[in-house]
Amino acid sequence: MTFFDDDNPNYSKVDGELMQFALDNAAKRLGLSDKNDPELNTLARFVRAAFIIGNRDATAMAEFAVDAVIMRRKRIGADTIAP
Repeated sequence: MTFFDDDNPNYSKVDGELMQFALDNAAKRLGLSDKNDPELNTLARFVRAAFIIGNRDATAMAEFAVDAVIMRRKRIGADTIAP
């Protein structure tokens, strides 16, 4: 997923670059290097969510997204464990 889209009416090029930087940083921290990994799209949605709620700090956006994915992994893991 990429946030580089000059035709997106929802955010400016600068906003897209900010989110892309946050996404790249978060993906690196989680070891996500495969562009086809579905978890990368999940990570991008969390980056976008951080942006939508008003966060404009790329490092904080990346940390928010990483934390959210880690919590999601834990929840999914807990859901697959038999009671």
